[in-house]
Amino acid sequence: MKKKIILCIAAALLISTTPAFSYLIEKEDVHRIENIGMNLLVKNNINKRITFGFTDLKDFSAFPSSIEPDIYKDYNLHNNREVTIPINIYPKLTSDDEVAAIMAHEIAQGIHSYKGIMNGQIMISKNGTFPLNYWAKKNELQFDRDAVDYLAGAGYNPVALITAYSKTLPEVRGTFFLRHNKAAKRINNIYNYIRINYPNYLENNKFTNSVYYKRYASNL
Repeated sequence: MKKKIILCIAAALLISTTPAFSYLIEKEDVHRIENIGMNLLVKNNINKRITFGFTDLKDFSAFPSSIEPDIYKDYNLHNNREVTIPINIYPKLTSDDEVAAIMAHEIAQGIHSYKGIMNGQIMISKNGTFPLNYWAKKNELQFDRDAVDYLAGAGYNPVALITAYSKTLPEVRGTFFLRHNKAAKRINNIYNYIRINYPNYLENNKFTNSVYYKRYASNL
């Protein structure tokens, strides 16, 4: 009986310490996102200091009571100005354009964190959960528009932000208590901004045959 108990405890410990995701980040992956991130900063003349890395989603347990698990990432971004890509999302991004798209949104948020009282520290309150999520929703839509500008400015295709979000953003039932708008609203916001400001990317759309773009375009 004691042996069975010991074996059960050992098995539980093994499961609890096993990485949640099988994808292993290689040195080349680290260099890739650093190069893409620095390209976005340099080509857009962004002089605010921002670093780049990966996030293991298990770290989100630091905020177990949060409605949205990525509140940890956003909190960390405002304090450390470190743009990170979660390791469960990175394998879904199949081109430099899509990697740059996810990073460009986070860079926009990182730049935003420098603004305001106490070197931007107070701005974190406007990116929190209910009832402060009213400002967060408005900010996130602006960050998506800023990301489109950064992508185009650095030579990446901003339509990739649509395909990247189509792959990675779930469609929740409601957002009243959340700090993000529905994925569909965010993607519509991005599409309309591209249509008005960068129509050439839609006229010569390299993502026309992407199933992720087709699924969105079919609802236009």
